[in-house]
Amino acid sequence: MSNRRVLVVGTTADYIDIINRRFPKRAVFVTDVNERAKATEPSPSSDDELLCDLNQPERIVAALRRHLSRWRMELSGIACFDCESMHTAASIAHSFRLSYASTEAVTKCRSKYVCKKFWRQAGLSCPDVELVHNASDAVSFLHRIDGPAVLKPLTGSGSELIFLCSTQDDCVVAFNTLRFRLARHSGRRMYAPYICDGRKVDPCRVFVIEEFVRGDEYSCDFAVDGGCVEIIRIAKKVLDPKQAFGTTLAYLLPSSLPEGLDGEVFRKQLRTAAQSLSLDRAICMLDFIVRNNQAFMIELAPRPGGDCLPPLLLNSCGMDVLGRTLDFAEGHPYIPGASSQWRPLVGVRLFATCSGEIEQIDSSVLLEDHRVVECHLKRGPGHRIVLPPEDYESRFLGHVIFEPTVPESIENEYIEIASKLKIEMKKSLCATVSPS
Repeated sequence: MSNRRVLVVGTTADYIDIINRRFPKRAVFVTDVNERAKATEPSPSSDDELLCDLNQPERIVAALRRHLSRWRMELSGIACFDCESMHTAASIAHSFRLSYASTEAVTKCRSKYVCKKFWRQAGLSCPDVELVHNASDAVSFLHRIDGPAVLKPLTGSGSELIFLCSTQDDCVVAFNTLRFRLARHSGRRMYAPYICDGRKVDPCRVFVIEEFVRGDEYSCDFAVDGGCVEIIRIAKKVLDPKQAFGTTLAYLLPSSLPEGLDGEVFRKQLRTAAQSLSLDRAICMLDFIVRNNQAFMIELAPRPGGDCLPPLLLNSCGMDVLGRTLDFAEGHPYIPGASSQWRPLVGVRLFATCSGEIEQIDSSVLLEDHRVVECHLKRGPGHRIVLPPEDYESRFLGHVIFEPTVPESIENEYIEIASKLKIEMKKSLCATVSPS
């Protein structure tokens, strides 16, 4: 009997558990030892998972060959669901001659500076951008564009250590915070040095500043396969003004392109955005901002969107993007779903508002709401919360997916629903964050 598996590189324990339950014996996982050590989810069987130190990629290929030989497995493809593991996935793919983005393509995508340079050369709309080696570089850029700018890590993810700068003092404070925090950051793979144009770049010391583009923000998944592009989903993003700059509070699905933004033009833009970064075949996630009927490219990664987007997509139209990614990794073409199946839903990310240790967390009132489709909590009693800029991940408690009843007042609904989750901290009581 054939024992062919898709190799899933470096993902989180919750994704591993979902994939293992939905698609048993379909995948084999290369998981970081630290991820497994802190996981609350059950471990896969010993044949389904290889534990490695992913900070030592040079040892992974040999260990994987031994694992495959021991369990008489063959690899049918390779997939990756998190940004910090994509370089490792690309290296493994090269060693095993599997179809995946090249290390060159991953470097182009991961660098918030390099990707925009290639996009601008290809004639695509994206923010003006420069590298920042010191605070003076950031101040000079701010003066040059004569408007607000965003200072961020070169290879980060989400809203971590992203700062909106409007003044010289903003630039100095943001630069010093970035330099201090990244020098002590535990995520070595997220901010690992990379080679660009023959030179080593250290994201813990060199940052990027880009023009702040004001407009509606969107997230999009799409599949590119040669000259063909299939849009998987478009979700409108709702940012949270009470959290650190750039924090997404909610996703609205399905969303359509705004009036004035031509769908065929956008599809060609997606193809060019991917191909200019040396991606010929991949499922991609793109963040973009719409201003004056133009889509400004912000960030692209050769993986599907994460967070609450996969369950939001599953509940909205029945599409399991994790399973589709495994299919795609094995060489199957991406087959779009029927647009008539979409059910309007909102995915709300739940955040704590204060630091401390969780004593109790109560979702019972939230779950009684007839609009709620799903609620998933990542945290429980004993979890310690530290707020940004010290930590960006521990404040995130999970998500709730609900069906809005009054489309014109969705904002009021997600504020109300999010407020129904209560967390009791030791010596204090606080609720999930709600925007004003």
